[in-house]
Amino acid sequence: MRLLTMIAGVLALLYGGYWLVASRSVEAAVRAEVERLSAAGLGSAAEVRLEGFPSRFDLTFEAPEVLDRSGLTGWRAPFLQVFALAYQPNHVIVVWPNEQEVMLAGLPLAVTSADMRASAVVAGTDIALDHMTYVAKDLRLSPPDGAGIGLGEARLATRRAPALDNGHDLGVALLGLTPDPALRATLDPGGTLPDSLDWLRLDAGLAFDRPIDRFAGAGDGPRVTAVDLREVSLRWGTLSLEGKGRVAADSAGLAEGRIDLVARDWRRLVALATQAGMVKPELAPTFEAMLDQIDAADGDPDALRAPLVWKDGRTRLGPIPLGPAPRF
Repeated sequence: MRLLTMIAGVLALLYGGYWLVASRSVEAAVRAEVERLSAAGLGSAAEVRLEGFPSRFDLTFEAPEVLDRSGLTGWRAPFLQVFALAYQPNHVIVVWPNEQEVMLAGLPLAVTSADMRASAVVAGTDIALDHMTYVAKDLRLSPPDGAGIGLGEARLATRRAPALDNGHDLGVALLGLTPDPALRATLDPGGTLPDSLDWLRLDAGLAFDRPIDRFAGAGDGPRVTAVDLREVSLRWGTLSLEGKGRVAADSAGLAEGRIDLVARDWRRLVALATQAGMVKPELAPTFEAMLDQIDAADGDPDALRAPLVWKDGRTRLGPIPLGPAPRF
């Protein structure tokens, strides 16, 4: 019994020593990164603390802030917490506060949520992302005028996709999306649609030009070079839009490929696009007449089926030219 007690004591001392050495290493690395960002004008934190002895590494950033080089896009919050088990430091959990602020193109947006957290697993000395999940509940983004966009729940998940170059599978689900009142009044002035979208879902494989790892923040970061779209789906009352296909960057970096779309109650979609300014009012009748021809050709009166095609630097919806192809 005395021998077992001695062994347990030695193991406890060794483990305690490991935690102290590892925690100091982690804290030093994090502080160095915060100082680097601060010197570059890209971020800061009022304080960095590491706690959790003996079984966890609990990092707390007080008043963290991140900015891009222009200073027009960024994020700040009262705090940010990062947790990891001491015996599994490659699996981290991030918890955001209920109130944050995001700045997009100089416009500040207040972000509130009932819960927002993410879990990520990394691998190797380069700390390459293996898989992650993100969940936010009762999310709301509000500009200074007090209106904004509401979201019942947002879910995002990724995992490595070995079949693609530096690939990751991506799944996104947005449930109960409530548009900004001004935007809703523009899209649906008659109030004929429900207050919230039923869902917006995405299931895709993404290829990148380099790995998502600890070097990803250098330069412009990893860029998407191809998208295998297994499903994109949107439903808002009687409106629905579905699509699948593949798009990749051509030699000039422009989109090339095809996505097959299926739209239901599509005439209302045209009306909404016109009211939102996406289609010029004088062109709407011509646009709808061309879509009518596509609809008649596929033999299904309940749905419009048309390919969205990017080729030779141009974009087409069926036979309808839409303009230049986007750049990856």
